Amino acid sequence: MARPYQKANIPGPEMGTTVKDPKVMAAIVSAPKKTVFVIGSEALNWELDGKKVIDYYIEIAKKLDCDVIATGHTFQVLTENLGEEKVHDMTLINITDRLSDKEWKGLDGDGQYEMAIFGGHLVFYVSQTLSRLKNFTNWVRTVDLDRYAHPNARFSLANLEMHEWKDFLEKLIENL
Repeated sequence: MARPYQKANIPGPEMGTTVKDPKVMAAIVSAPKKTVFVIGSEALNWELDGKKVIDYYIEIAKKLDCDVIATGHTFQVLTENLGEEKVHDMTLINITDRLSDKEWKGLDGDGQYEMAIFGGHLVFYVSQTLSRLKNFTNWVRTVDLDRYAHPNARFSLANLEMHEWKDFLEKLIENL
């Protein structure tokens, strides 16, 4: 288990697992029947050798064929690449509330999600979302694809250098 990126992030008795193998992560994210990918605006700012992180996340969303939540100001970029029927505009706090509500029927009205994937969010902000979902739900598994270890996510990456993160995302996409 990697140390949490935020040193003061004390998760309690249950800690998530860091995944170091892109093949394993591909199996994890493609297993559930109903998945939502929550993409934040930091994905527009981060670049890996000239390619924006949001472009990697778009490729992952296409391979998973899942609903996508655009938080921050990512809506336009995501709808241009994924289409308006797959992308929904919502704040991180709002989607956290909805995922925490067992009675919520999802964006398509067909029921609650089995997995929520997060990427492109500030570490301290998404950490609180992951903590709430870990402690107050048992029906949604969480994954964070940013380069930081999140002990409140069921699965996250280890703390990676930028070149390691790029390599991981490329191999993840290959394996989906």
